[in-house]
Amino acid sequence: MPSTLPPSAKPSHQLLYLIYGKQDVYRREAKFSMLTALARLKPGESLCIRVMTDRPQDFIGWPVETIELDEQTLIQWQGDNGYLHRRKACAIAQGLTLADTTLFVDTDTLFLKSPHRVFELIGSGQYVMDEFEYDWSYVCKRPDYLKLGQHLHAHGISASNSFKLYNSGLCGVRASDCALLKTAIGLIDEWTQGSFDIHTIEQVAISFAMRGKKVREARKFVHHYYAEKRFFHAMQAHFFSLHGETFSPELVARCLEVPQVKPVPSAWQRLLIKWKLRNQRKHLKRVGRDLLYGSAAPENPYYEVCRQGWWESASREIRDWDEAEQNKFFGSSQAGWPQQLPRPMKSADEQAIVDYLHQRRT
Repeated sequence: MPSTLPPSAKPSHQLLYLIYGKQDVYRREAKFSMLTALARLKPGESLCIRVMTDRPQDFIGWPVETIELDEQTLIQWQGDNGYLHRRKACAIAQGLTLADTTLFVDTDTLFLKSPHRVFELIGSGQYVMDEFEYDWSYVCKRPDYLKLGQHLHAHGISASNSFKLYNSGLCGVRASDCALLKTAIGLIDEWTQGSFDIHTIEQVAISFAMRGKKVREARKFVHHYYAEKRFFHAMQAHFFSLHGETFSPELVARCLEVPQVKPVPSAWQRLLIKWKLRNQRKHLKRVGRDLLYGSAAPENPYYEVCRQGWWESASREIRDWDEAEQNKFFGSSQAGWPQQLPRPMKSADEQAIVDYLHQRRT
């Protein structure tokens, strides 16, 4: 596994990213995340960023150190059971050897504060994860968790003897935590034998390996937008189309011009939309809210390119309806605004929304 690093380069702290494949959207995610990390540094602070990737050429000119991953390494990291996110745990384990303290960062993460505020939370026997999601006792009865529950029962875990599950969008560990990652990888292999019903097993495995230890949440310092990608992908594509991907201090400064939250109408507009939809059935309320939220998005050049994310949510909901319900919604003309819904605040959006829904319907 070739590396651009000299053998002796071992800093005290590092941000670690894993990115592979040729999809532009993930490259832009990673680069934008790095820009936010650099933009949040305080005067006098420095940052070591390392990127494990099969495409080091994508980061030429960026202030990062790349560790090239060949195809054999990626296959090996995926394991015999074909669990894709096993690679994440393997990347963290490999990264432990490169710095005293490692903060692994999912590419769909924005820094709201200096990364050093997160590094300060990592210590001996004290870890950092993105955020607490739920307790095992809360999900253990769900159908998709039953098989995993059988494995955990063998380790003495039950609803009454539970543990906390964390999102691993960020994972902060120290060089002395090799055994913890080895345990997590072993659990991933155990729990993915045959087949698996959930696709966040690496989060469960890392959380399980950390049980009984102190885990700090990083959510005050970052925004992990995994559930809102459609909005941020559009904004990031617009950002790099305007400014290019060549690294510069100006690019770092400009990244702060991009909103760090999805477009949401003002409190007054949200209340008005809720009132207008008050008599609708639940499924129509959801669709109406998403369509009207997209139209009432705050004025911002970046929101202008991503407000369709709301309409996409409505479109997915409509596609889940049966044909009769869809035909009733669109009406006989199939061209005008749905009669059941209040009209958007921007009249120009009416036809744009209708056209979008019909396009996504086919």
